[in-house]
Amino acid sequence: MMTVRRRLLLILLPALAVLMLIGGLADYWVAVASTRNAYDHALANTAFALTATIRVENQRLRFFAPAAAGAFDGSTLFAITGPAHELIAGAAQLPVTAPPAARPAGRATFWDAGFLGQRWRIASILAPTALGAVQIAVAETLDRRAHTQQVMLLGKLLVDFAELDLTLLLIWIAVYYGLRPLDQLTEQVERHSVRQLQRFNEALVPGELRSVIVAFNRVLELLHDAAQAQQRFVADAAHQMRTPVAGLLAQLELLLQEPGATAMAAQLAAVQRGIQQLARSANQLLSLARAEPVSASQETFKTVELKPLIEQAVGRYLDRADKAGIDLGVDTSAVSVAGEDPLLEDLLDNLVDNALKYTPQGGHVTVRCAKEGQMPYLEVEDDGPGIPETERVRVRERFYRLPGSQGIGCGLGLAIVDEIARVHGAAFSIGGGANGKGTRMRIRFP
Repeated sequence: MMTVRRRLLLILLPALAVLMLIGGLADYWVAVASTRNAYDHALANTAFALTATIRVENQRLRFFAPAAAGAFDGSTLFAITGPAHELIAGAAQLPVTAPPAARPAGRATFWDAGFLGQRWRIASILAPTALGAVQIAVAETLDRRAHTQQVMLLGKLLVDFAELDLTLLLIWIAVYYGLRPLDQLTEQVERHSVRQLQRFNEALVPGELRSVIVAFNRVLELLHDAAQAQQRFVADAAHQMRTPVAGLLAQLELLLQEPGATAMAAQLAAVQRGIQQLARSANQLLSLARAEPVSASQETFKTVELKPLIEQAVGRYLDRADKAGIDLGVDTSAVSVAGEDPLLEDLLDNLVDNALKYTPQGGHVTVRCAKEGQMPYLEVEDDGPGIPETERVRVRERFYRLPGSQGIGCGLGLAIVDEIARVHGAAFSIGGGANGKGTRMRIRFP
């Protein structure tokens, strides 16, 4: 979910950045326009106020407000000129003539001009008198309005940044809590066994995702039914094969004891080996069907003592080991694990059978169980040819055998071991034997 959140924010951030840029430009325009309008309005009011200071006396225009003139400082100037452009009062250096196209009567005219080494904003009005129109101009430097614009722009940008941060926070909160149902579903999926087609509990799923989970559960049910049908087919087929195969083996053993079978002993022995391989394959298919996650469940596990289980398994293979000239032994401690007896028996049978199959005459096979820290384990070690490191992953695959393997086999033994280990939540590892010779196969239980 963090990736989804990060991706969503990465999508939103450029959009918010563009909005911030547009907002900054709008703020700049608003600051410039609002300060210009406000300052222009103040200039025009000042010019209109000066109209009351002009009087006609003895056919001459005079300025009668010396106190008002003192209110103008170095950043503000005024000039009053008569109909003949003669200066009546104010600053002589103030240009009072506006551009010809910008001299409407009865309202203020504004323009910018440069003099005295500064930029000025000038407001000019025409005031009618008995002797003609008088022009009143008021000017101020652009420094004050520029400062005001900067303050306004900075304030607006700070507000915008605060709004952006608040928006990001609200988006993050909305995304976080909006995706909480997906987080909860992810946690439920992660707790769910990936190898068991179990339904999700719809009551524990957030309402926004319930319809999705209902549909997903239907798919799981179909997959579960299909897997069970396939498993039943394999188990039934393997089970049906065992009885006739056992009968064939019994008939062959009797036939080999007949005096007339001496001439065909070699051919009959080959047939016997083939039927034994068929019986072995049938048993392995049954073991594989039992180990499938669809049928095996940790809810049915109970405490299993490994020591007697190993001793029984080794007892079943002692005769075979003696005939092959292999020293088969045990090294066990009192260790218990949670599991199913039949599955663990299948696991041991396949490990011991695999070790005996590839260990040469005079070799050693040892079956152990103990604890490593708090983790119980069982292992089977031999001093045979070993398994190359490059093949230790592939030998777990079904129906895969090492190139050049001797003897009979169909490549299911280690696949069954791997499947049973997974069902028990255990780790199946393949390493080298003592002194780098042979193979050590270990199952570490949780």
